[in-house]
Amino acid sequence: MDKLVNTLLLASKKKSNVGLLFLDLDNFKIINDTLGHKAGDELLCEVANRLISVSKESDIIARWGGDEFVIMMQEEVTDHQLKYRSQQVLDAMRKPVTLNNQSLTIPTSIGVSLSNNQEIDAEKLIQQADIAMYCAKDKGRDNAQFFTSSMANTVNTKFELDKEIKEALSSDQFYLVFQPKVFMTKDNILGLEALIRWQHPIKGFILPSDFIPVAEESRLIIKIDEWVITQALKQLFEWRQQGVDIVPVAINLSGRHLVSDSLVPFISEWLKFYNLEGHFLEIEITEGVLLHDIERCIEVMRDLKALNIQISVDDFGTGYSSLSYLKRLPLDVLKIDQSFVEECASHAEDAKICGTILNLAQNLDLTAVAEGVETSQQVDTLKSLGCQIFQGYYFYKPMPSEVITRLLSDSNIHAYHKP
Repeated sequence: MDKLVNTLLLASKKKSNVGLLFLDLDNFKIINDTLGHKAGDELLCEVANRLISVSKESDIIARWGGDEFVIMMQEEVTDHQLKYRSQQVLDAMRKPVTLNNQSLTIPTSIGVSLSNNQEIDAEKLIQQADIAMYCAKDKGRDNAQFFTSSMANTVNTKFELDKEIKEALSSDQFYLVFQPKVFMTKDNILGLEALIRWQHPIKGFILPSDFIPVAEESRLIIKIDEWVITQALKQLFEWRQQGVDIVPVAINLSGRHLVSDSLVPFISEWLKFYNLEGHFLEIEITEGVLLHDIERCIEVMRDLKALNIQISVDDFGTGYSSLSYLKRLPLDVLKIDQSFVEECASHAEDAKICGTILNLAQNLDLTAVAEGVETSQQVDTLKSLGCQIFQGYYFYKPMPSEVITRLLSDSNIHAYHKP
């Protein structure tokens, strides 16, 4: 920081530029967790050596903390030079490194900022590079992004939304709707999926796709998950008190929450509080969650299974989970992603994918659910492929709890309990 402060002062007098590259190692936590901290330390040293190899003597290279590094360029700094140096760093980091006899790559996200003959202090320049780095992560990682003013606006918007989510959690702005899953026909309701909704007092309805990704970037997503779990269990308790024949409720869970130490004790505590059996709760995770810390995922899933909780993989077929992992995971349900269901009646390739997932589920003794079903043609095609359980607008849209109460109390509707 001292070097940067002094260099910026000198650059201001000379009317020259200072450039920063802010680096974050994308897989460092996974390597630390799976191979141990000694391997993590070796990796940091290797990164340092690679950064030295692509830098000039006049550059300043620092480990900023954790898995973050900063490179300061102070001689003949231009957009072109910064772009060239960023590419050098990316190329250097993409070369495999051997740790604990395993060959690994170190994909890196880089944020770039330039003083650009402006009066700018050191902290501001670093903040701009940091913001650009997070933009690089949002764009898929393993790339470099230059700071722009629009990025700052995006960060400010996220910051405001972050505060509003906290306020929403404490002031009953969130509510749940429930979408039924059916066995063969809409008369046989097999279960429900709890979906969070947000009615903002000023902005009105805010889509989950607008606020969940922001919450995912912090521990706020755990608070949201916990709110959904408690509200869903409370609703099951109230339905039972009303004499309604209840069915399991599925809850979407973030990957961050799944591998946390707090999840299993939290669920266990609230199941006891509402005197509910574990089989009335189903945890849904996305396939991409399984890419990170698979051993920890298996450990937590086994603890959930010990509570008799069902576990399903949502959006199956869109991720990259290994079949070798799949056979080890204590799963109950595979949900065929809507992107395959959507055109299964009109495109042979999508029908084949749906059929393959259905066969895979059967061979692994798992239940398969087709989600996003919207037409009778889709239903007919999926049934011909052996699918028996469906979820989607063709049968039911997500509905408030009072509508579900009437639905489950209807003498023509059966709460279908699997034999």
